Amino acid sequence: MSRPVILSTSPESLAREHLTETVQPGEDGQRADTGRGSFEWWYFDAHFTDASTAVMVFATKPLLERNGPLKPNVALTITRPDGSKAAQFPLFPPEQFSASKETCDVRIGPNWARGDLYRYEVHAEIGALAADLTFTGLVPPWRPGAGKAYFGDLDHYFAWLPSIPYGRVEGTLTYDGQTHHVKGTGYHDHNWGDVGLNEVMDHWYWGRAHLGEYTLIFVEQIAAKTYGYARIPVFMLAKGGEIITGDGEPLMMEARDFVKHAGGHQYPRQVDFHWQKDGESVDLRLRQPEIIEATSLLLLLPKWQQRLARLLANPYYFRFNAQLELEINLEKVKAKEHGPALYEIMILQGKKHPRTA
Repeated sequence: MSRPVILSTSPESLAREHLTETVQPGEDGQRADTGRGSFEWWYFDAHFTDASTAVMVFATKPLLERNGPLKPNVALTITRPDGSKAAQFPLFPPEQFSASKETCDVRIGPNWARGDLYRYEVHAEIGALAADLTFTGLVPPWRPGAGKAYFGDLDHYFAWLPSIPYGRVEGTLTYDGQTHHVKGTGYHDHNWGDVGLNEVMDHWYWGRAHLGEYTLIFVEQIAAKTYGYARIPVFMLAKGGEIITGDGEPLMMEARDFVKHAGGHQYPRQVDFHWQKDGESVDLRLRQPEIIEATSLLLLLPKWQQRLARLLANPYYFRFNAQLELEINLEKVKAKEHGPALYEIMILQGKKHPRTA
């Protein structure tokens, strides 16, 4: 018999977590213990007008080392305008980590991120790479209910808070011995929990876009066999600075036209999301995917563990740029938009084929 997945979307869930519908600054502060069993990370990314990008992650532990001790790390990836990448992923001594519980104020070695849900300053300096960026939210912070999915009981959970679903970013990037002034758009979220994602999740599709006046986050998560391959859909649609809906339950996904990738997994060339409720609907059609990252998560393990783990699973991560066709048919909002979208596929167990999600 499968174990339950409990989504914290009810008023009772908010009360249990001592939260209100309005996100508070402390929710982007440190929420998880740094001891064995727990994990936490703060994620920032930005796309600039010169075609460069930056991704910065501040984490208490490497992704696959939840059961280990505090091992703070920072990831900084800069993509140059020509598409080539420069990246650093250093570990730091535990004593070089600190974080506030009152607001986002994280420091790992000489790197830091601080903000109040609406404006963030991020500084990363690793070797010859550096980023000094200011994020300003244009869409308010949001979460689905209390922002947690519980696995099996109310003690084991994964939490997610998109503090800046869409915002403006400006500052400097340093690479190849030069400092570049940049402007563009960005995103920031915060994740924490006390379950191994590779243990409770089979796979997920996760995407976001900003087209015309509209900002979207769309997610289809499939839990592991132990949890009955339960669906965990998430959906947010905003117009300008107003969130129109955050109800993910009506969201369905279909993936088609799969092709084989050299890494051993397949990915679809067509992904459709359909949201329908009370005669209203939103349709998203992702087409022309361009792979911008494809990597085995086993590379995060020591080499001796990679060989053993590959006998049991081949967890894999895809990240795409795609073209998105958006059609909104709501009582008060009707629109059609077309433009770029970013989405990812994370295959952790992959026993339930993604096309059936």
